[in-house]
Amino acid sequence: MIRDIPEKTLEELSRLISTHTGLYFPEQKWTALNKGVQSVINDLDTDIHQFIRCLQVSPPKEIIDSLTARLTIGETYFLRDKNFFQILQDHILRGIIEHPKRKTKKIIFWSAGCASGEEPYSIAILIDHMFPVLKNWDITIIGSDINPVALEKARKGFFSSWSMRETPEKIIKKYFTPAAGNYFQIAPHIRQMVQFSQLNLMDGYYPAALNCYEPMDIILCRNVLMYFNEHGRNSVIQKLSGLLIDNGWMITGPAESGFVNLPEFTSVRFPNALYHRKGPPRKEFETPRPIRVSREIINTRPAASVPAERRKLDQRYGRRQTDGKAPPSPEKPKYDMYQEALRDYNLRDYSQSVKKLLVILSKEQNGSNAFLMKTESMVLLAKAYANIGELEQARTWCEKAIGTEKLNPEIYYLLSTIFQSAGDIEAAVKSLKQSIYLDPEFIMAHFTLGMLLRQKQMPGESKKSMQNALSILELKDADETLPFSEGMAAGRLIETIKSMKIN
Repeated sequence: MIRDIPEKTLEELSRLISTHTGLYFPEQKWTALNKGVQSVINDLDTDIHQFIRCLQVSPPKEIIDSLTARLTIGETYFLRDKNFFQILQDHILRGIIEHPKRKTKKIIFWSAGCASGEEPYSIAILIDHMFPVLKNWDITIIGSDINPVALEKARKGFFSSWSMRETPEKIIKKYFTPAAGNYFQIAPHIRQMVQFSQLNLMDGYYPAALNCYEPMDIILCRNVLMYFNEHGRNSVIQKLSGLLIDNGWMITGPAESGFVNLPEFTSVRFPNALYHRKGPPRKEFETPRPIRVSREIINTRPAASVPAERRKLDQRYGRRQTDGKAPPSPEKPKYDMYQEALRDYNLRDYSQSVKKLLVILSKEQNGSNAFLMKTESMVLLAKAYANIGELEQARTWCEKAIGTEKLNPEIYYLLSTIFQSAGDIEAAVKSLKQSIYLDPEFIMAHFTLGMLLRQKQMPGESKKSMQNALSILELKDADETLPFSEGMAAGRLIETIKSMKIN
């Protein structure tokens, strides 16, 4: 049973835990701190007073490991933020390939705070996908985390369907094997591409723990810096900067980009993203043309009659020549068109968004170089159609998106809203149940299901759904914004449900 720890004690715990691990728990996060510490005390079969006394001296490694396992969120999934992986493929890696800073063809990635390994394995999958371009390159991928339990899971390479929820079906079929208990085992050759190390970012020296003494090209520290206070963040960022090669990249989470303000970094803005490159601003445009990974293009040889200088340009940009004639104007990359469609959607110009998305998804434009954005394009198209009242088209594209990512609960939730708009409550309820099956902690799905069941005059089932939502909500911080709630905070939704007098 979880009992409330007195506030004064929580304040002392917050200070001690920050000292030993760097993890920062301000007052608004004391609910999570209370829950995590109580779990550790139960694990150790001790009491709060003995636990604090232990932290006041020099706690053994097993206690620190237990704390970090309980207090860090190891929840992640494959290809998290596909926008980043598309930028990594099309722009960042192209820059490294065309303007190398090493004498040898080598790229070193480090995923700092990798949890159970989905992020470094996603990088390995992308590298494998880009094999024709990176065929002769030496690739090192390191994943590190403070949580030993999460690292053990990463090394084993078994993942639940929840870790695959935004992974395209083609990638699942190519790189994973179904295992018992609704699990998937990652392909051996992908698992062998990643090495894992336990590392507390508050430690003084990283290379020894990582077994890597060369400068790194790309460091990913996404959704990690938010755990530290200002002093801890600045210390970590400074040390990460020292490990980067000139023109190396620091990748943070969207909410963390403002933390990186060292003079040695240049902030580089991409569509819907801001990353940091070590070095002064470049005179030329920061983002080169997207890289092409089609095997057919890579293996095509230009005709002998084409002048040498033109051949170099054709080889660089993936254009094909067969008869010496001037090439057609290069098509706009799908990724750029998607960003334009997204901009139109955000400006509520839904018809223009639809036109561009249909071009992206047409067979003529459906190349392999933007494979990560296919589902996102379908989902955005479904939303755009719904906003102009074309509900049948919206449903069609939403169902196509489900066909590409069958384990993604968010797309089923979108489909339920389309059914609701069309007045098909039965179908909406069915989609919500599928969404909850894939994500039992999907708060807005539980709440919306409760509302629909209430509308269907099913008070008993409605009450159960509302209670499910309430039980998950009560573990959240009151001011935490809920996904798919149009900005509603957890505390506000708790008040809303309780005002309905479901008990």
